[in-house]
Amino acid sequence: MFRSLLLMAMPGVLCGTAPAVEDITVLPRIEGAWWTVAHNPDLGAYTSDTQQPVDFAVWQAADGAWQLWSCIRFTRLGGHTRLFHRWEGRNLTDPDWEPRGIAMEADPALGEPLGGLQAPHVVRWNGLYHMAYGDWDHLCFATSEDGKEFTRRILADGRTGVFTEGPGQNNRDPVLLFTRDRWHLYYTAFPRGKGYVFCRTSADLHDWSDSMIVAYGGRAGNDPFSCECPHVVETEPGLYHLFRTQSYGEGAQTSVYQSRNPYNFGIDDDHGFVCTLPVAAPEIILDDGQYYLAALLPDLQGIQIARLTFLAETAVPVFSLEAPEARAQWRVVEGALPGPFTASARSNFYPPMPHFIGTAELPGESVAHDEIVAVVESPEFIVEHPSYRLAISGGIDAARVYCALVDTETGAILWKATGNGNNHFGNVRADWQEFQGKRVRLRVVDQSTAAWGHINFGGLYAMLPIYKKP
Repeated sequence: MFRSLLLMAMPGVLCGTAPAVEDITVLPRIEGAWWTVAHNPDLGAYTSDTQQPVDFAVWQAADGAWQLWSCIRFTRLGGHTRLFHRWEGRNLTDPDWEPRGIAMEADPALGEPLGGLQAPHVVRWNGLYHMAYGDWDHLCFATSEDGKEFTRRILADGRTGVFTEGPGQNNRDPVLLFTRDRWHLYYTAFPRGKGYVFCRTSADLHDWSDSMIVAYGGRAGNDPFSCECPHVVETEPGLYHLFRTQSYGEGAQTSVYQSRNPYNFGIDDDHGFVCTLPVAAPEIILDDGQYYLAALLPDLQGIQIARLTFLAETAVPVFSLEAPEARAQWRVVEGALPGPFTASARSNFYPPMPHFIGTAELPGESVAHDEIVAVVESPEFIVEHPSYRLAISGGIDAARVYCALVDTETGAILWKATGNGNNHFGNVRADWQEFQGKRVRLRVVDQSTAAWGHINFGGLYAMLPIYKKP
């Protein structure tokens, strides 16, 4: 299917060869209006004026009723203040599901810190419902026959904690995905004060592998809360999307990464970055062929759902940087850079093409020359499509180190982006609908002699839609 769609998309659009399947980007798109399914509940004696429903799970019980369990924080429970409350809805598309009361509290007798319950996730497998949840320090499990009443799995030591990245690291936010013939459990924690997405695998949901880091850093950051609520879905066979949240509330942000390797979505780089969504704690639900996105309300007073689609795009290079005659059309218009392009291998650049612009690179040198300043410009071209992608890395200095889109008629800078804080190329999406039809140039600017005072540019790609999946 992919190959035939790609060939249909190509003729008469841009010059170049048909892209490989690996060049396809699949973007999530929220469609239509949100509907609120859960409001801030009455917790009886535990109710407080500051409580908030946060991380949650949605699934369908054995009788067909939809279940929603949310971690309620800042209650009067004590300890870490958190517990699980549940709601039930007849249909996924119905608003205002019925509150069904407190579903679970931490049990200190089983080693669970008081008020430490966080972020359940539920799947159905082999006739049972399996819930993974955090107790603040460990990841724990419970099972249910009907998908409503769950029984904790208690280990031989009388505790529920199955594994941890260490005490005080706030192991939390699990999500279960079955792929490659085994279960994958993704979760977050912040050892050494840095937020990571971890993964462990299991054939039976009982015995788990050692943990591996599958996402960290990049444009989404590396603070303790940069990998909140990691949610992974397999949107096509062998194509995985990771949703990781950086902020809650009115300024909510979730970064989305895609990968064909479920064990690497970008470790201190942005090679898999596709977009951000203005939501927090997303959960993707597939029901009867339709995707839905559940997320927190912006005021953190409930949970909402909207329809979700995935738009597949292919990246087609605007400039063929492989051809010497094409590279020769770029010019160093300021500064002492010997030439626009390099094939430097002094760092882990991982460029999309062997030749790229690197304003700290000198032929045969194995060190960065940040003392060089330079401005490089592309040949003129027309913005023909609404969306583009740039391969950029290097220093973060929006005033002195950046790539810019420049109007050739007026000289005005229409758009610009800076580096990502390392040399590994990342993807920067550019939505240029408002500039369509303009004659423009790309300008690569390095006006800094400070450490990391350089920019790397590895290509500009038009993003062409292939298909839309409900």
